[in-house]
Amino acid sequence: MVLIQSRFQNIFNRLYVGSISYLWMIIPLIAVPLFVDEYSNSIDIGTYLLSGIVIFAVITLWLVAFNSGKSKVIEYGVELNDEGVSFIKYGSTQTILWADFAGFTIKNKLPRSIILKNTNSQNIEFSYYTFSSEQRRELFRVLSTKQY
Repeated sequence: MVLIQSRFQNIFNRLYVGSISYLWMIIPLIAVPLFVDEYSNSIDIGTYLLSGIVIFAVITLWLVAFNSGKSKVIEYGVELNDEGVSFIKYGSTQTILWADFAGFTIKNKLPRSIILKNTNSQNIEFSYYTFSSEQRRELFRVLSTKQY
C-alpha cells in the first residue's frame, strides 16, 4: 500500500507547519517592541508578516509549476509492504523494517506530528496533516495491526 500526499494536502500541510513555525518566530518580534518601545514601528512588524507570506507563496508556486509531468517527485508518501514501512520525502526514502518497528505515537504539541518508532532510535517523524484524514485512518489501521 502506498499513500501519496495530494497537492491540496501539501499546500494545507505547508501552511499549517509554516504558520506555526512562523508564529514562534514572529511572537518575539511583535512582543518585544511593544514592551520595550512605546512607539514601536508597525511598518516593521508588517514587513516581517508580509515576508513570511511571500516566502510561503513562492515555494508553493515553485512546487506547483516545476514538480509535474514525468519528472515529478513524490513530495511526501508512505509505503507499507511486506518488509516494513517507508516514509518518502521529496524522493528520498527512510525505512523501518517490521522487525524493528516499535509502534507509533501522535505528538499533540504544536505542530502536531506522527512518530513511527524504531527500536534502533531512528524514528520517523512527520506532520499529522501530511496526509488526508482518510489516508491517516488507513495508515493507523494498518500500523495498529502490526505486532510490536
